[in-house]
Amino acid sequence: MALHTASAIISFHSRLEDQTAKFYSSVVENEKYSDGRETFLAFAQENKKQKAMIRRTYQEVITDAFEACFSFTDLHEDAYRIDIELTDDLSYAEVLEKAINIEEKSDTFCTQVSEKSKALLAGISRAFKRAAKSKMKRKLLLQSLLDIEGSSGKAIN
Repeated sequence: MALHTASAIISFHSRLEDQTAKFYSSVVENEKYSDGRETFLAFAQENKKQKAMIRRTYQEVITDAFEACFSFTDLHEDAYRIDIELTDDLSYAEVLEKAINIEEKSDTFCTQVSEKSKALLAGISRAFKRAAKSKMKRKLLLQSLLDIEGSSGKAIN
């Protein structure tokens, strides 16, 4: 599905943040992944804050004129869909890899929206740019956890 309007972008972003928060909350609830519990809990809480920040910014800056006249191009939901399924057979390293993939897709989406909205929706552009920076920091943290996991001698499946 193509994402053409600001409201479609905001709705998709909200779903993306909800799914990501659900993924991290599921990881926190599983004793098998207790090594990263604090990190994942913080990420789930941050997802809720990111969603609220983007929605608040949208509500503050959007007007009917922008919504009716501004069209995003080349943004399709399928390109940013994430896999949040946790199965019992996933190792901690695999969960980290899945989380890295989620953050990469979220970062790409936020960066694309920021770039495409820069000309007319500066407030939205800045909000998505902040979100993208957060996603990149999270990805780097997850990558460092994965590196530690791999160097600890534990099997990475």
